Amino acid sequence: MSDSEPLPLQHRSEVRVIGPLPASDASPLEGETPLFAADLDFALEQGGPLTRAFLEATPLNREAGVVVDSSLVWLTPGLAHAMTPTGPLTGPRGKVGFVHEPFPGIAMGVRGAANRNLTAVHRLCVWGLDCTPELAEGQLSFATPEQAEAFWLPTESLDARDQQFAHHIESGELCCTGLPLATIVEFGWGTLLRPRPATEPGFQFMIRVSIGDPRPHVNGLRNHAQL
Repeated sequence: MSDSEPLPLQHRSEVRVIGPLPASDASPLEGETPLFAADLDFALEQGGPLTRAFLEATPLNREAGVVVDSSLVWLTPGLAHAMTPTGPLTGPRGKVGFVHEPFPGIAMGVRGAANRNLTAVHRLCVWGLDCTPELAEGQLSFATPEQAEAFWLPTESLDARDQQFAHHIESGELCCTGLPLATIVEFGWGTLLRPRPATEPGFQFMIRVSIGDPRPHVNGLRNHAQL
């Protein structure tokens, strides 16, 4: 998609449930190695049993471009584990609203292009604590391309969009629900997700594979995080 191509004036935020993928006692979350912008072979080799089970559960078109990101954290009550305005799959210590972009607030370069990629498909699964990301499901409409651009890809502040979310939720246009735990879900561009804070301490492992993503592979290993 080119930078000049307008964003859709009507779009539905939703996910498709592919199916359950429960963890077993033989596959502890602590045994997973978190990954950053990994290619498929690197992820299968380095990620761990749950990573391999997730990637092997559904067909993946290597030629389309496959990027794997995952994160393993120990959460304490009140803190969340999800995408934030500073990057994907990190642990916010402040307020975080709904986002759909892999890299909120960034308009330029490879990350900006990822935010505008209408054709990529993402699959996500979360294990551990049940504070899975919250989905804002529903249809959104905009009168002009400028309004759509300002909503979907703000570059200065996400606060104004958060206020719009509150209005859409109060009006019933958007309905909020938590994603199912230990279940693979699939979604495309414009699916609105928000982290939910933990109510008890524990581990949570989250993995996302993006198909049709032209981001360069880094094949990085993340550190385990305690939040």
